[in-house]
Amino acid sequence: MVLIPEAEKEQLDRIKARYEEQLSPYYAAARLWGDAMINPLETRKVISEGIAANHAPIEKAYNVGVIQV
Repeated sequence: MVLIPEAEKEQLDRIKARYEEQLSPYYAAARLWGDAMINPLETRKVISEGIAANHAPIEKAYNVGVIQV
């Protein structure tokens, strides 16, 4: 498909406009794509709470055995 420069620019502008609209956090929130909005200052805390290993007790030592290289 060969586009003339004007049509190509129009198509590119439409694509860019859709991207800009969909990058908005409001766009994602309206579609329930996110679980929560967090304060950026609490990012580390939220991520560490979400890691399952952070909450699991260590019951025995991890032993990988013999590793052959």
